Amino acid sequence: MFIHCAIALLIACTQSDHHKFGLKEAQPRIDGTIRVCTYNVLNLFDHTNDPTLEGEFDDMGDNPGPTSIARCKELASAIRKVDADILALQEVESLEALNWFNDTFLKDMGYEHVGSLDAGYYRGVEQSVLSRFPIRHIINWPNESLSDLERIGPNWTEVPRGTDEITYQRSPLCVTIEAPNDYTLTLFVLHHKAGRNTNWHREYEALKTMEKVHHLMTKNPDANVMVLGDFNAAPWDKSVKVYLEGGLVDTMAHRSTNVQYDEDAPLYKTHTSDRIIDYILLNPAAYREFVPKSAFILGTSAEDYNWRSDPIPSGYASDHYPLAIDLVPKEGKGVLTQAHPWPAYSAPAPKPEKEVNTVPLGDASFIASKKSDKFHKASCQNVKNISAGNKIGFESRSDATETKRVPAKCCSP
Repeated sequence: MFIHCAIALLIACTQSDHHKFGLKEAQPRIDGTIRVCTYNVLNLFDHTNDPTLEGEFDDMGDNPGPTSIARCKELASAIRKVDADILALQEVESLEALNWFNDTFLKDMGYEHVGSLDAGYYRGVEQSVLSRFPIRHIINWPNESLSDLERIGPNWTEVPRGTDEITYQRSPLCVTIEAPNDYTLTLFVLHHKAGRNTNWHREYEALKTMEKVHHLMTKNPDANVMVLGDFNAAPWDKSVKVYLEGGLVDTMAHRSTNVQYDEDAPLYKTHTSDRIIDYILLNPAAYREFVPKSAFILGTSAEDYNWRSDPIPSGYASDHYPLAIDLVPKEGKGVLTQAHPWPAYSAPAPKPEKEVNTVPLGDASFIASKKSDKFHKASCQNVKNISAGNKIGFESRSDATETKRVPAKCCSP
């Protein structure tokens, strides 16, 4: 039976033209564990008019407008495959919309406990939780001021001149859940501010969230805390480092140390733009229950499209992919449980290179990965995420495009 399952997983993981990121099937559940998942569901709006959302951002117009039934079904299909016990969501219209989606598309999934609070965001989306276990406490802090925070140390992003009051753009949602065996887990579900030039804002949001995490841990040193969601930042960005330097652990940290699945491997990407921006972080107490290497990303297959400007193609689930981990709900028992191994993975064969077009990296104006169909400016921050052995350099833009590569959207070379 195990051999058949392994073969099925291996076949499922084979990359197709329309499946570039994440596993094609969810990892099998592990007996005695609970599964936690985070998923940005991309503007999940119901089909009931909200009179507070009219004008530029209209829930019954086309920005964003009601989520199509077809896309709801695709989202539900991904959620069913992951089969999480606790599901943290981003970009949900309201508690009413969440209940509608749960009752209509996830009726038999056992999500009897639902939590969602207005995050104070002008576009009308918020963070939410669906759970098979009781929610004991829920709170958030809409529009809370961040201006009193001190950014101590180096490498902070400069705040634009004229900036006065800084607040959460979308308040985190803090939910405490009582899992089996009287195991209590507190989740901070977040969705940091998006935008290329708003690193400074994400840094302030991260500092305030860590302040709340530390306050909780000070009151209860044994508290099991999880910070998860859409960080809108790469692993090397300062806003992510705020959490890691604050003592939280990335449950997918092995993506940068696992030889087979290095940082170039598409199985680790969480967004259709070829980026890692979604995370599940644990405090030391909760990390003791984490099943090592149980974290995985479930990719959803759909055609390429410009997620910034193009309409969502038919049958598309979201521009993000669900990220899930398994925990043993018994203090300190995670390390004693073994995760299912990931299916064997073979990276797509690199495109043939015209050796005459490449130059030493030190002389290169543009850099690409041998495994990628995109190229970057040599100064692009994402170049740091390409392993040294895979980097190739080009002197000119035309040299890069002659290898059939396209400009990366992150730096527009």
